[in-house]
Amino acid sequence: MKKYPLSVVINTLNEEKNLRNCLETVKWAEEIVIVDMYSDDNTVPIAREYTGRIFFHERMGYADPARQFALDQASHEWVLSLDADELVPPPLKERLLAIMQNDQADLVYLPHNNYFFGHLMQGTSWGALQDKHPRFYKKKFVRYSETVHDIFRIVNNPRVLAVEDPREGFIHFNYIDVEHFLDKLNRYTTIEAKNIFAGQKEDISAGKMLYKAAREFLRRFIVRKGYKDGAQGLYLSCLMAAYHVSTFAKIRLMKRFQSQSPREEIEKLYAQIAAGIIAEYRNHEGK
Repeated sequence: MKKYPLSVVINTLNEEKNLRNCLETVKWAEEIVIVDMYSDDNTVPIAREYTGRIFFHERMGYADPARQFALDQASHEWVLSLDADELVPPPLKERLLAIMQNDQADLVYLPHNNYFFGHLMQGTSWGALQDKHPRFYKKKFVRYSETVHDIFRIVNNPRVLAVEDPREGFIHFNYIDVEHFLDKLNRYTTIEAKNIFAGQKEDISAGKMLYKAAREFLRRFIVRKGYKDGAQGLYLSCLMAAYHVSTFAKIRLMKRFQSQSPREEIEKLYAQIAAGIIAEYRNHEGK
């Protein structure tokens, strides 16, 4: 297979179910860089079948803190940033090569064909042309921060191109089922609440939380045409609204108990209450 001069960069953590399929669609790249957060499964052995450029980063609970480190390992000017649950179909490959070979841009926004609960999304902010991200770029025009969901920085005034054909976009196997979604929602909202508690992000009031949750639902289901996705559009709109409620509840617990781990403080409280009740029984028994 002919190789082309670009670097594919992938951050991984326990991606054995996805990684092989992803890598099979980018074997045409001269360089594949994997940055793994010490996976417990077969992610790294699978990666070694495709590349020797494997690096490790401290496990942080989410990939964003490792993205700049991963980018720094890329040796080519052009970089394609991927997640392990994404595929590069042939039309996207051909479009990327044309952009690169004809120097049509410095940074390219690409559509995402998102599958959610087994359904290819048409709206709900996850339709292919609603969900475009700058994933193909010349290395010097991009920097990453470590903040969850707020990571991408464009620098040095690149020439920007947005691809408008969904066929020339990623295939993204986003969430498998409700448990999968809630697991990630739980992790991300905990991270966000901790950032607010530490003063790294602005706090929100109960009123603002309700406003943001309602706006999230209406924007996704009505404005962004989530109704076109039927039940899946309704589910996603509700679950994304719940993101704001969950974050608010977690930060309030952290502030109430003055701890980033309020569960431990609540468990101590419950233990004290239980000890008091048991002591009452013992006092009665001694009489």
